Amino acid sequence: MRRVRSTLRDGGAPILLIAGVNLFLVLCLCVLLTNHLVPRYGVTVRPAESHFVMDGYDRSLVHIVSVAPGDEPRIYVGSELLPGGISAFRLQLDEWKKQAKNPSKVSVVLVVDEAVSAGAVQQLTDMVLCCGFVCSYSAVPALN
Repeated sequence: MRRVRSTLRDGGAPILLIAGVNLFLVLCLCVLLTNHLVPRYGVTVRPAESHFVMDGYDRSLVHIVSVAPGDEPRIYVGSELLPGGISAFRLQLDEWKKQAKNPSKVSVVLVVDEAVSAGAVQQLTDMVLCCGFVCSYSAVPALN
């Protein structure tokens, strides 16, 4: 019987180590994806629940404003963040008032996160109403 010797060097340990690290990273990625722990872009606003349904609306006469919590509430008009918070929102309302022929037909829908303080919501509502606009709140449907 003849013996055969390998001419390969003993270098299999680094390859096994790299394969093990890759397997670990793939498992971590699978766990992150199934637990929804990956970073998300944008702002998630969770409005309060309501049993009332808003009817259809004319998009040219309606401005949708999202309010997210923070030290000073973050205000988004459409998908654009208003830098400056409430004071910038006041300027935006003045601009809408200049553009509107009849402010009483313009509606501002506030999509307010449930974590925003009631005082901030009241302040925003007063600002909208002082401009002569109609103010509405958006909510998620109540399940019961």
